[in-house]
Amino acid sequence: MKIILLLLILAPLCVSVTGRLKCPGVPYNGAVATCYHGCGTKLIYDLCIKTMQQGHIDLSPSHKEETTAYAILVLSAAVESTRTTSHTLTYQLQKNASISVQERAFYVACLNDYVAALNSLDHTLVVMLPNCFFQGINDDYLSALASLNSCRDRIIGPVMYTSPLYPLVLADRNKALLAYSLGKLLL
Repeated sequence: MKIILLLLILAPLCVSVTGRLKCPGVPYNGAVATCYHGCGTKLIYDLCIKTMQQGHIDLSPSHKEETTAYAILVLSAAVESTRTTSHTLTYQLQKNASISVQERAFYVACLNDYVAALNSLDHTLVVMLPNCFFQGINDDYLSALASLNSCRDRIIGPVMYTSPLYPLVLADRNKALLAYSLGKLLL
């Protein structure tokens, strides 16, 4: 819980002090241009624009921020969403006696995937991006995506296809993919 509060406080601060980050070689762009250049599909582009709007980013073409600020914003959203789903999984495992033994096994495996994903995402958000350390950043993003994809693949299966967890996992995976997409612009 303390980490969530810290991230909720630090993420907007990081975006607002971007001018002081001044990561070497990182361009300044408008939010819409950043989403356009970073996102390969309409789904992820739309998610990018929505995330920028939720982060109260000025979408006008004349407003430019260092790309690192946008990367921090979308990664913060991915971490927050992933952490919320992790808490939902934990709650279901502890409090929902009606889930079957087989579902419980899927939830435990997904929770392990979520712990791994959060470790990678947190490291990128707290250590790498604010310190303009981009070497190896793809490894963290790809590790998180692999973990979330692993959970998603479990839930797509015949036993879990009706799980209310599926839309949460898919949303988390897409937010992590968006973070990875904008993170690649920093390299």
